[in-house]
Amino acid sequence: MKKINKLFLYLPLLAMVLGCTDEDKNPFPLDILEQAAVLRTIDLVSPANINKSDPSGSEFFVEIEADDFQNSTRFSSMEVYLSLVDNFVDREGETETTLDDEDISIADVLLTTIPASEFTVSSESGKPRYRLSINGADAISTLNIGDNLPRLDGGDIIRVRLAMILEDGSVFTSTNVNGNVTGQFFASGFRYDTTVVCILPSPPAGDYTVVMEDSYGDGWQTSGGGGGPGITVTLSNGDEIQVGLCSPYETPAYDCTDNVSSGTAIVTIPEGLTSADWFFPGDFYAEISFKIYAPSGNLVASYGPGSGAGPIPLNLCNE
Repeated sequence: MKKINKLFLYLPLLAMVLGCTDEDKNPFPLDILEQAAVLRTIDLVSPANINKSDPSGSEFFVEIEADDFQNSTRFSSMEVYLSLVDNFVDREGETETTLDDEDISIADVLLTTIPASEFTVSSESGKPRYRLSINGADAISTLNIGDNLPRLDGGDIIRVRLAMILEDGSVFTSTNVNGNVTGQFFASGFRYDTTVVCILPSPPAGDYTVVMEDSYGDGWQTSGGGGGPGITVTLSNGDEIQVGLCSPYETPAYDCTDNVSSGTAIVTIPEGLTSADWFFPGDFYAEISFKIYAPSGNLVASYGPGSGAGPIPLNLCNE
């Protein structure tokens, strides 16, 4: 029944794709286009990390393009907000961390307001662009973490949220636009995550345990409705390792764990590597969850259902 239900769920989306094959067509209805506005992502440094041991040496960069669909006559300014998402609150003794039993998450704090006059008109598109740079130490200072700084842990997220302000006071940001804007058409997410990490000279060697679940009980569908790749670990020696739960809807291209509801896989990191980059391809149906444990037994990553594709920053601050 799941495959049928999911087919019905995505038929409207298919109709939208078939009805808009011209990439130049606009997803906004024509009668409200004059009220619309976006901040399009042009270039983004990824993954964006803040080194806990050297925050002042960490920088986040993103180049954005403002488009008010009226030749920039309505664009007034861009507001930049920061917030802290505490991802490693442990009240059940799952890790050896002693300072993570309090949620120190912080709601939006205004970092700066950038007037439209500081944007530069692009020779490529004719629209105003701006390259935003945020220093890690400045971000921590703006959030006023203060006495809670020791609790800032690897894997925590400092979130950057942009708001586009128009001359009439209208605000466009991540909380009031739909998927047509934030998705591939405009690439206008208005929101970017920078992850707190501890940069180590080399990744700790040994066996990493990946505990995987699928809430629906039909294996992992990551990048597609039938399946897709698993968690990928790319080693500095050129080797690549994939782990995930097998999907019954297609034959996986990797040696997956043959259990549709839950399972465990081991990723072995050999000695002497300079890097081991972990990547999650996404959760197509918002059913996938997983946890990663270091060879020490510490919980170093924890993802719930609905997580998007992107690098997996391991919490190695306690290794």
